[in-house]
Amino acid sequence: MSRERKMGYIGQVVSGEKLAVIAKQIYAIQYTPESIDSRVEVSDLLLIELDKKDDWGDTRYALVCDEGVGWEQQDRYLINVPTNVGDFGIYNGSVDLSVDVIKSCLTGDTADIADFVRVFGHRLDNNVAIWQSQMKEPANV
Repeated sequence: MSRERKMGYIGQVVSGEKLAVIAKQIYAIQYTPESIDSRVEVSDLLLIELDKKDDWGDTRYALVCDEGVGWEQQDRYLINVPTNVGDFGIYNGSVDLSVDVIKSCLTGDTADIADFVRVFGHRLDNNVAIWQSQMKEPANV
C-alpha cells in the first residue's frame, strides 16, 4: 500500500474465477467453437459504489482491477467486464454483465481500494485517487 493513498474507501471483491465461467458461456453462444479459444480468464475485481445515482435514483457501480483501471456502469443494469482469452491471455475481450450477476460472484470479502490496487508508480496512485473521488466519502476520513 502507498502511504500517500487515502484509506477507508471500501469495495466488495468479485471472484474472477466465477466471472470467467459466465464469460465463457457467453462467448460460446456468440462465436463458433473454432473461432474462439476455450481458455477464458478474469482477474478478481473490486465492485465499488459510486457517489451518484442513475436516472431512476438507484446506486451506480463500477468494477476496478488491481491496476486501478475501471469500468463504470453505463446503463441501469450492465457493467463491462474485461476478459483475457486464449493462451497467456493473448486476446483481450469483454462481456457486459448485469450488476445482479456480478453481485452473485462476490467472494464475501471486502477491500480498501487503496490496498486492492497494486503499488507501482504514480499512475496507479492517480487511478486510485480518481476512483476515490467518485465514491462516497468514508465516515472516518
